[in-house]
Amino acid sequence: MSTTRLQEVQICFGFGKQTDIATANLVGAMWRLKKLNAQLATPKLNTENDAAEYGKGHEFATQTFKTSWDTGGTLEKYLSAEMAAWAMCFGLGKVVKSGTTPNFIYTCTPLIPSNGDATELPYFSFVEQIRPGAGVVLDRMEVGCAVEAWTITIGSGPGRANSKITVEFHGSGKLTEPSAITMPAATVEKLLPSASLALTINGVDYVTNKNIVSLETSWKNNIKMDAGFFPGSGFQTPGDATTGAVRGRLEFGDRQGTLKFTARFDNNSTELAKLKAQTTGTATILLQFDANNSLSITWQKVSFATAEVGETDQFVTVAVECTPIYDATNGLITAVAKCTVDGICQ
Repeated sequence: MSTTRLQEVQICFGFGKQTDIATANLVGAMWRLKKLNAQLATPKLNTENDAAEYGKGHEFATQTFKTSWDTGGTLEKYLSAEMAAWAMCFGLGKVVKSGTTPNFIYTCTPLIPSNGDATELPYFSFVEQIRPGAGVVLDRMEVGCAVEAWTITIGSGPGRANSKITVEFHGSGKLTEPSAITMPAATVEKLLPSASLALTINGVDYVTNKNIVSLETSWKNNIKMDAGFFPGSGFQTPGDATTGAVRGRLEFGDRQGTLKFTARFDNNSTELAKLKAQTTGTATILLQFDANNSLSITWQKVSFATAEVGETDQFVTVAVECTPIYDATNGLITAVAKCTVDGICQ
């Protein structure tokens, strides 16, 4: 048997959402994409023992017990229209789909329970395989996964690495081994390069002024992991208490949005003045492949939390961290993702 190389791993995951946390995606609602990071989505079995219990006549363990399962992982990718749409839909949670082939539009906003929205995020299944079939090395599906966080980074210079996305996800702990999934054909992605950026923050067009250096924006759901183990949440093997508990829900906690950027600083730069005055305005980020494939993120109101003058490649720059502010009319964040794939998070 030849040595297994990690480059042999294949992944696919649901672009359609599961009907509930325990019901896996079918292959027709899954797609196969590439990623940059070598990390596997390795399940973790948590155990306990009876060492601390009295009555044994000593302090040593005599039994071990399967208590619970943790699943999840991280996807690092060059930013594409398809991945952007998926991350916005599953990460923010509230999705309105419109458009038709070849221009499906996904308008995404955070779930607001006071408006009647759910506290659970949409779920998907995640599959990893290495040499599936007779010579299988790895073949497993994590069922009931939800997006914990996404981060988009935009940088200067040539190359695809200047437009990337990282997505973290957590799972219910439910595993299917073998997965019983035949990998779909690879999805051809349309990249959203940093050279396509249009950026306006707090009244300044940073691309027209040619002074943007880098940008990072992110969303974190702070999923309440322990709350998923409620009485009756279930076991890895239904009805078998010896197989370890799995989560019956994944609810978001106190969510956080961030935006920070670095720009060249000159005598006309306004960042320090706006910091002192606590000026507020919108922040709009747009990246495009073409008219049918793009991502627009609007932070409806931001103020500057910090603005520090420094240096980047011997140019004087200002590093700014923004505070996203909830707007009573428009909310906090709206992401509009366009791509040619139908049924994302549907």
